[in-house]
Amino acid sequence: MSSQGVSVPWQILQGVRKLRHAQHRNGCAVGCGVDRADDTRLPWSSDGEYGGWGGHEYHGTAADSDRRPIVFAHGNQRDACDWEPHASFFGQRGYAGDDLWAITFREGTPTHESMADQLDAFITEVRSHTGAETVDVVGHSLGVTGLRYWLASRGRFEWVDTFVGLAGANHGTVLSTWCVESGLRGGAYGCSEFLRADYADVPNHPLASLNEAETPGDVDYYTVRGTDDPLFWRCRDSPTLDGATNLLLETDHDGVRTDRRAIEHVFKWVSGTHPYNVQNLVALSD
Repeated sequence: MSSQGVSVPWQILQGVRKLRHAQHRNGCAVGCGVDRADDTRLPWSSDGEYGGWGGHEYHGTAADSDRRPIVFAHGNQRDACDWEPHASFFGQRGYAGDDLWAITFREGTPTHESMADQLDAFITEVRSHTGAETVDVVGHSLGVTGLRYWLASRGRFEWVDTFVGLAGANHGTVLSTWCVESGLRGGAYGCSEFLRADYADVPNHPLASLNEAETPGDVDYYTVRGTDDPLFWRCRDSPTLDGATNLLLETDHDGVRTDRRAIEHVFKWVSGTHPYNVQNLVALSD
């Protein structure tokens, strides 16, 4: 594949195929087996606005907890099932069911405005259900800019203590620019206009506005990016944020979410403890 005489890595083609295949499965890239707006795994009704999982009944734990809840947000054409390994890892280290939550956006490729609406409703319920004033948020890929847009557009900085962005297109992607120029703006490519790499050249572009202050509020920001992520071809530092702790791992786009090292770092950042310290090892043995 090439654009304007520039050869495109085969990994990008592979990624495009994955998006198309996921779209055929109603935006469920991992085959969760539940509808996107299914709320049976939540302790409240979403009225068909979003799906996801969380809470002590779903996880089968006690209702009480002294930890800050975590909300996970998935990427393009993915769903809450992406975060089941994280729930297992965190649950084995002292986190209770009411600490662990993941949203499934109603659409496989939601707009940033739609993500902001759904996140606001979801996190409002998490805070009400747990009694927590603040939460930690962890996003992957499209979920990263979705969380950032929610924070900025709804002014919810006081609701969040720690922000972790995994392989987020915080400064756009060349692929998104090409999709826009090629007329691919719908379906799995619906986020391309927002995530175009040349956003700074587009008047009043929302990503330019979002990046006027990359780490606003009294929030601790962390990002992880991979050395072999084809999504960030020719824009390797797109996932980084000025003012954040920015980590580079030797892995690919999905590996930034699934790699054991990445999960360990996320645990350390949101919990403030090492995943293998004595206290957490005791939790493992219980």
